[in-house]
Amino acid sequence: MDPYAEQQPEENPRPRRGCLWGCLGTLIAAVVVIGAIYSYAAWYFYKGFADDPRIQTVMEQVKKSDEAAAVLGKNISVQSRESYSYDYATGRGGTATYVLKVIGSNGEGRINAELDIRDGKTKVTSLVLVDGTGRSHYLVGAAPANPMIQNSI
Repeated sequence: MDPYAEQQPEENPRPRRGCLWGCLGTLIAAVVVIGAIYSYAAWYFYKGFADDPRIQTVMEQVKKSDEAAAVLGKNISVQSRESYSYDYATGRGGTATYVLKVIGSNGEGRINAELDIRDGKTKVTSLVLVDGTGRSHYLVGAAPANPMIQNSI
């Protein structure tokens, strides 16, 4: 064999795309996964709560209230869940706190709800409607005592 002879090319040469394509493909896959997780979380936080049975219990109480109807009007519905917390006490059940943005035909407001959860049953212990002007309407539970009246004597 002549050392100066041309070498024949391989029949199926291996493609040489290098590290750039591998890294780029991994980056695109990661962005797609993170975007999907973020989109689902955003959807659940703003609209996915509609199937939450505790929020449905709270809204049933709001819709029964004449005071809520006077403040918000008819067709009261939840626009978004602003916050949620759950505290679980072993053997006793737990408590949940919701802050919901609601809207009706007369305006919008915010619902602050405290729930007691025992044996799978939910009881609304406090339900406060804060209207657009910032005034609190106690729909379930008593208003806190006024410290100025208690210490007046």
